[in-house]
Order: sequence, then C-alpha cells, then structure tokens
Amino acid sequence: MAKKQSREALEQIAARFRALSEPTRLAIVQELKSGERSVGELVEAIGLSQANVSKQLSVLRDAGFLRREQRGTSAVYSVSDPLVMDLCKLMCDGMNRRARDVAQAFTI
Repeated sequence: MAKKQSREALEQIAARFRALSEPTRLAIVQELKSGERSVGELVEAIGLSQANVSKQLSVLRDAGFLRREQRGTSAVYSVSDPLVMDLCKLMCDGMNRRARDVAQAFTI
C-alpha cells in the first residue's frame, strides 16, 4: 500500500499542478517539447505579449519544470524536469481514450 503524503508534500504537489493549470503555460510546455526556445521565439509561436509569456515562464520555472539560461541579451528556456512532459502525455492519452469511448457510444 502506498504511503500517505504529509500535508506539506500535498501542498507542494498541488502547487506544481497549479503551475500547469493555465492554457498559456501548457502552450509553452508544448513549444519546449521539441527543444529550447528564447523568449522571443516563444512569444512569436504563442502569439501573446512578451510580458505575458515572461510571467508564465516564471511560474513554470518557479515550479521546477523549466530552466532559464541567459545568452547575451536573450533568455533561453528549456525543460528541466521531464516529468512535465509525462504528465501532459498522460492527460492527452486519457482525453483521447475518453473521446474514443464517447464516439463508440454513439456508433450504430
């Protein structure tokens, strides 16, 4: 039987899930799936303001999912914890499975 987590551990887990609870942050993770990107590249790919993208990058970095590297005048971000990709894949797989089940329910 799995050990119960302490209240402190549950708070930390919840904070990490909260970091993934915003569509812009998920779009950033999706962009970083194929490799590191500068803030400018992420702004262009996502289509939001630099201020908004930078704020969301900070949330993901503070949660421990991303790393930031300064290269001259550019900040470059990459995934530091591959667990974030595993979590996203699990969620997408579950949603796809659910969609297939719903589609089959309406098949005559």
